[in-house]
Amino acid sequence: MNDKFFNLPLEKQQRIINAAYKVFSQSSYKKAPMSEIADEGGISKALLFHYFTNKKELYLYLWNSAVEMTRKINTDYAVLGTDDFFEMLKRSLLARCSLMRSYPYIYKFSLNAYYEQHPDIEQVINENYTAVSQLSKNKVFDTIDTSAFRGDVDLNMMYSEIFYAVDGYMMNKYRSGNIVPDEIEQEIATLINHWKQIYTESRK
Repeated sequence: MNDKFFNLPLEKQQRIINAAYKVFSQSSYKKAPMSEIADEGGISKALLFHYFTNKKELYLYLWNSAVEMTRKINTDYAVLGTDDFFEMLKRSLLARCSLMRSYPYIYKFSLNAYYEQHPDIEQVINENYTAVSQLSKNKVFDTIDTSAFRGDVDLNMMYSEIFYAVDGYMMNKYRSGNIVPDEIEQEIATLINHWKQIYTESRK
């Protein structure tokens, strides 16, 4: 990767990155054309290749940027600053929606990357995803107050269920073309409250 990319004004960097997230979120890795990313980002194809040597380099940069931006926004929203699991979920929701306001296709790109099977990137993405997701899960389980849950709840199963439910919800939103962060915040907050009622001890 050419470091001259980082010398660009931040607005132009963001425009190029958003263009790449959008194109890669709408096509497979193999079928996403660099020329379309360049057009969407308002630069020439030659200049895009000047900043990123090839498609693989750009794709992995986007993945690593998504991971890092998510980590940073979770810190900004103090996601792990509470031992209440459902409060964590709400803070994580607010953090993700905040990030989506700047990068509307970052979540869809991440979902696509997880299922991508192209040999150029599949192993790298899967290994990194496994490491990052396991670290995140470990931090959550090290922090939460497990006494708040019903005694018969399998916490690992609950965590996976909620994780895949949110991803399914977001995939449906992208397929419908209805990506409105304010609406997503409200709808997932309702789901979080529902899960809290199901999984925690009743308080009288």
